[in-house]
Amino acid sequence: MKTQLIILFALIAIAFSSCNLNGSSNYTPQILFVNNPFTNKSDTLSSYLTDDGVYHLDTITVGDTVTFRILLYGYTNNLVSFNIVQSDTSSTKILLPPKTSLDSVFLSTSSNYLIGNFIFKTKLSSLYMPIKYVAKKANNDAKLSFYLSSDANFNNTGSLGNNSVSFIFSTPIKLPAVSQKVK
Repeated sequence: MKTQLIILFALIAIAFSSCNLNGSSNYTPQILFVNNPFTNKSDTLSSYLTDDGVYHLDTITVGDTVTFRILLYGYTNNLVSFNIVQSDTSSTKILLPPKTSLDSVFLSTSSNYLIGNFIFKTKLSSLYMPIKYVAKKANNDAKLSFYLSSDANFNNTGSLGNNSVSFIFSTPIKLPAVSQKVK
């Protein structure tokens, strides 16, 4: 009987010591793409992960507009900031939702939409955001980087994780093929 009580108390002690009793749940946020990016010609662009952690998209041509349908997801944590960085603003351009829509979600005083800095003003744990990426001139290594951070706190929890995540797309931009006239 004494051994059974010791085993029972040991199991109870293990159960209580393995629980997170502070009531917080922390998760690394995610940037999810609702579907594959596609061009204005309705061509779906496939991608693959390179050795350096960059996703390489199919080649696009000058004049193409690539649509990204992005879900920013913080799980139980609130989203804090989102950034979009273009490697070369002379060869590409970002088209965002209307400013009134952006102002309903982001702090217009702290955010700078023109350079891709977005600071959340309300406690949101997820946001769907369509973004268009326009190819203006040829470039062999155009990159589009996404950064998302949340209010997750991994200090003193013993958990491995991070309160931010990044995602990089690279795509070559080519000049359109010259059509040959038939005589």
